[in-house]
Amino acid sequence: MLINKPIYLVVTAFFPSMQSFRGPYVYDQVKAIMKDGRYRVVVMMPQQYFHKSDDYDYDGIHVYRFIQYNLPTNAWPGAGDYLSLRSFEKALKRIGIMFEDIAVVHAHVIGNAKYANFVKYHNSKATTVLQHHGYDVLSLTDGRFANMLWHRKRCISYGIKLCNKVDLHVGVSKEILRYLEAYEGICLKDKYVLYNGVDTTKFYWAGEVHTGFNIGCVANFWKLKDQITLIKAVEILVNNGYRNIRVSFVGTGYTRESCERYVCERGLTKYFEFQNEVDHRQLNAFYNTLDLFVLPSYWDAFGCVYTEAYACGVPFMTAKGSGITEYIRDEDFDNWVIEPHDYKALARNISHYIKNREKQILKYPVDINELIEPFVNYLTQK
Repeated sequence: MLINKPIYLVVTAFFPSMQSFRGPYVYDQVKAIMKDGRYRVVVMMPQQYFHKSDDYDYDGIHVYRFIQYNLPTNAWPGAGDYLSLRSFEKALKRIGIMFEDIAVVHAHVIGNAKYANFVKYHNSKATTVLQHHGYDVLSLTDGRFANMLWHRKRCISYGIKLCNKVDLHVGVSKEILRYLEAYEGICLKDKYVLYNGVDTTKFYWAGEVHTGFNIGCVANFWKLKDQITLIKAVEILVNNGYRNIRVSFVGTGYTRESCERYVCERGLTKYFEFQNEVDHRQLNAFYNTLDLFVLPSYWDAFGCVYTEAYACGVPFMTAKGSGITEYIRDEDFDNWVIEPHDYKALARNISHYIKNREKQILKYPVDINELIEPFVNYLTQK
């Protein structure tokens, strides 16, 4: 029975609810671990003491909340750890979980490592896992004091102390683990690359037929996402006679206004559309309207949108610096990946694809279940 299985405890601040779809990649990972069947998976979510909410259910998964005590604006990382750990322990008792029942505790991002280490303190047989999702692995950029040297020093010393106690560090790309290991004083006991997989029951090719050549881009409008490079590349293509192109941007953010202004000033409005959002349940239909997905981000640990599009039969292009480039084969790397900001190269690559329509072949699978099985095998051998 499920109740007799060892517990796989997930501690994450990122998990979807009916009000917000933040953290779908963690949800898909949890579902895949549950499907594997070797563990009873329990999800716990820390919340701020001034934003108390009840436990909730999301699509078959119960999420248990507990209070986390932090100073506002991340002023001094670790200041509220004693109270947070007492709250965490109290929540475990409320759920009916004893420390010795926990086989694995999987914390997402550095701030939750303290809970994994707390379990290990009480149960030396438990395996602690810390998963890193972004290049800012020690959260140096969080809070209003992020630019202060004293704050950066505190984040680094606190983060290194937490990391060095963890049994297994999981990165969503090799590059993110390289960023982590670059800190002086870091000593990782073990590491594993677990790419963000796709639930292929939600993202798949639906056999849609459409006219023209449609390019899609789903991302927040931030400088590092670099949507303007795609706009400039398409401008070159239009000027070279490609008039059946249509680009659909989905997302909001501080660079969107300048992007829209550029499109308008260059007389390109008929080739672009800007949408605030697409309901995640409708993303499969959106991807199926595309011929190509392009996001020229140059500082991205791993973008799920690339593999979501690929699962729908849509090839993708990106820029060096993005973790997804680890999926691209060496022999055709330059067909799909550009140097950051190189809109001329991007225009050439898009033109080449329009003319040749070669199939994009990746190094690794995108199906979340194919990625989770060897990961769980690795855990059970520890």
